[in-house]
Amino acid sequence: MTNESAKSTLPWMAGAFALVLVTAIALRYGTNVLDKTPVFDERYIIVPIEALVEQGWSVETAIDYTETKGPTMIWLYAAGGALLGSEINDLRLITVLFFVGGAVPLLLLCRQCGLEGPALPLAAGFYVLLPNYAPLGQLLMSEPPFMFGSLWLMWVFVWGFGVSRESQRSVAGPILFAVVLTLLLHLRVHAVAFAAGAVLVAFERDRLRSWPWWAACAAAGFSRLPLMMRWGGLVAPEYQTAHGLGLNLDGLTYLAAAMVPLVAIFLWPALREARFRRRRHLILIGAGTAVLLTLVAAPSMSDTISVAGREDPRYLGMVATLVRTLEVPHRPFIGALAVIGLAGLAALAAIGWDRPPGDPRGAVHRLQVWVLLTGGLLYVLTRGAVYDRYLLPWAILLPLLWVISLPRAALALQGVMLAAVNARFVWRLLIRIPP
Repeated sequence: MTNESAKSTLPWMAGAFALVLVTAIALRYGTNVLDKTPVFDERYIIVPIEALVEQGWSVETAIDYTETKGPTMIWLYAAGGALLGSEINDLRLITVLFFVGGAVPLLLLCRQCGLEGPALPLAAGFYVLLPNYAPLGQLLMSEPPFMFGSLWLMWVFVWGFGVSRESQRSVAGPILFAVVLTLLLHLRVHAVAFAAGAVLVAFERDRLRSWPWWAACAAAGFSRLPLMMRWGGLVAPEYQTAHGLGLNLDGLTYLAAAMVPLVAIFLWPALREARFRRRRHLILIGAGTAVLLTLVAAPSMSDTISVAGREDPRYLGMVATLVRTLEVPHRPFIGALAVIGLAGLAALAAIGWDRPPGDPRGAVHRLQVWVLLTGGLLYVLTRGAVYDRYLLPWAILLPLLWVISLPRAALALQGVMLAAVNARFVWRLLIRIPP
């Protein structure tokens, strides 16, 4: 990038960042969030954080706590709480900083993909509109710090991967990737999906020469083993009945249905534009896979799981709420949504593979497809809860891809739909105070 180009881009970058910052400030001080008692997982997450702040650091408070989140999150919030305070609204402010800070790696990725001018604040606007993300960015939840770190991880990969084998940073890139991935794996094991996406993209272009990226992922993965051995599982012992290993295809079917708001819009360009014609068979494969999943593994909205001595619904989120509210037959309704969801993901693949993996846009498209696909497959191997918002961290590259791939009319439609979805979440999580 020339100095002249950098100067012309800087105001748009600043404006895009300001959009995210102003939104976060408006939600914090323009809603009732500061008057709300702990909601969702806040009541559980705050316990080990307060223990660290008030009792000091020890093996018991820093590792042997009772929560599903990894120590990276607990330690970060405890360190911030020591400076800002450990009351719920103090800790929520730390979340706001993660939410706002995530715009930085996103905008850097936008620049790597050649976006400039008004496209930058547009991508930032869609970052804010990711389903449920802005409201969660005001609460003590794991999604904002995890998404902050995941965006940096994806930036590190694209930066290190380069546009060719000759231009890649074959030492600094994988080493930095391993460091960030290690931190993320100690926050949520869901980071495995990002590792899978990176190595698959690297292998497609470099084949056996992609070994540094595989080694980086292996090193990060091995770093998680001591904690798993101490806990005896993926999470703290008290929560292993809800987040343990098992074989459950129905979780994948549900997540396929939950993908609809995220990826269905990609069917628009994939089916309308002639340049994607030769890969449209992927859409049929995606839809057919969803039909088979529905026939053999349709989720039941009456399923529950035992969590720390209480029974909770196994499926929660927009899809589950819609099914229960409309009182429609579960199998055909979720099946129809799953067909649209996997067809939309396949449409994103048809669009993405139109560019080579060395092209930053091609790399980012592939990363997003692989991360969503491998992330969903993780739930084939778990018997735990499955919530719509579990897809959110794996969808972090979509704000960029919506801007890159969608024609204006489709982009406007997606923006209106996401605004409506988020309005509901803002009302429910930040404004409404139950009696």
